[in-house]
Amino acid sequence: MNLFSQYLVLLGGLAVAALAPADAQAQAAEPWEAACIMRHLDPNGDGFLSIRSGPGSNHPEILRVRNGDSMPIDTRKCQGKWCFAESISKNGQRLNQTGWFHTGWCEMIP
Repeated sequence: MNLFSQYLVLLGGLAVAALAPADAQAQAAEPWEAACIMRHLDPNGDGFLSIRSGPGSNHPEILRVRNGDSMPIDTRKCQGKWCFAESISKNGQRLNQTGWFHTGWCEMIP
């Protein structure tokens, strides 16, 4: 499991399993690989972030994520503040879902 794969199993901000130092060095994540963990959604507001079919609020909503949900991304595919989620972990379960989200409500983990 490389470092990027570790980010895929982030659940509620907790990483599952650690690599031995030699493995981590040999399989380091690429510089453009990151993960977004939802951290800044106001629970007293709507409490969710829309995942959309394209990079912009004019595109249809396809899914909603909440604080603690995570998404691995390839930062080369970001367009301004919008990034493409290559998969989504929602409520601790990895979904076979992709989509675009605004990064203003996430904590990026390189």
